[in-house]
Amino acid sequence: MEKLRIGLMAPPWFSVPPTGYGGIERVVSVLAEGLVRRGHDVTLFAAGGSQTGARLVSTFETPPSRQIGNWMVEALSTLDAYAFHRDFDVIHDHSSVGPLVAPFINTPVVHTVHGKLYPEAAALYCRLAHKLSYVCISEDQQSSMPKCTRSTVIHNGIDTCLYPFNGAGGEYLLFVGRMSPDKGVVEAIEIARRTQRRLLILAKINEDSEREYFDSHVVPALDGVDAEVVEHASHEFKAAAYGNALATLFPIKWREPFGLVMTESMATGTPVIAFRNGSVPEVIADGETGFICETVDEACALVERAREIDRRACRERVEALFSGEQMVLRHEELYAEVVGCKSGRTGRTPVLALPAS
Repeated sequence: MEKLRIGLMAPPWFSVPPTGYGGIERVVSVLAEGLVRRGHDVTLFAAGGSQTGARLVSTFETPPSRQIGNWMVEALSTLDAYAFHRDFDVIHDHSSVGPLVAPFINTPVVHTVHGKLYPEAAALYCRLAHKLSYVCISEDQQSSMPKCTRSTVIHNGIDTCLYPFNGAGGEYLLFVGRMSPDKGVVEAIEIARRTQRRLLILAKINEDSEREYFDSHVVPALDGVDAEVVEHASHEFKAAAYGNALATLFPIKWREPFGLVMTESMATGTPVIAFRNGSVPEVIADGETGFICETVDEACALVERAREIDRRACRERVEALFSGEQMVLRHEELYAEVVGCKSGRTGRTPVLALPAS
């Protein structure tokens, strides 16, 4: 297809790709590299320390991870891309606050909805519906979007090369995620306790609320359980942990929009045992690449059936439905659609008056 000039905006909290935690940043990385390989002129706005084949512009020299969630910090990181909107055919914004600028520029803006759709966010998306093209990361998430918006479902994709297939697996259970009651880490601990399986927890603890929850709820729950907690594991450690597990536990307690943990685990061949919530039924083929259940009791019974799952089938499902290649092609189609609605393209290469790193 025709070469496009794309301004791709990542959240500022972690480098792209992240060295540890950072699901959105990892998705943005896969998208950026895929678009560059497809011949597009991509400018990536991301935290310092990012590595990319695109043109990199960094607002912050180092990622402001300790300030995650501070909207003023995030606003600073988004101003650069919008200030140079005329240099792009399309801006793809993965931030939370950037879309507020969209009504005041002529460049088409695509915005991916990564998080929970709060009522206030739904109202805002309605107000901006005339300008933004939304990407929903699951059909379940799209079903909760206001009717006044237009959106396209594009599942998050992963670079399967970064998750080596392990046809054998191991005997322990794995939990990967931030320390929050929504993620179900306490439930995962209880499942390990009842099944008398060793549990490996790869924990994200950046924010004060995560540390408080870990200290007050997770640590007491671990008493008497054969468990190991690893904070901020590297990607290499995490990929190996997935592949060497018997099963990954995903006892989610909220309407998870996607859940990269599921696809990352299945890419290595390890099945996922998950609670039926949010996108889970879209990602897991129940009984084929894992099991979907409702309670801790049900999950415990399914742990003993994990060996029934064909680990190769887990890998093949990710390659067919959740690969980076699939995600890039779907975005390419969307960009072409939104740019096709815009006249006066100049074909100029971006000339940014910003220090590019």
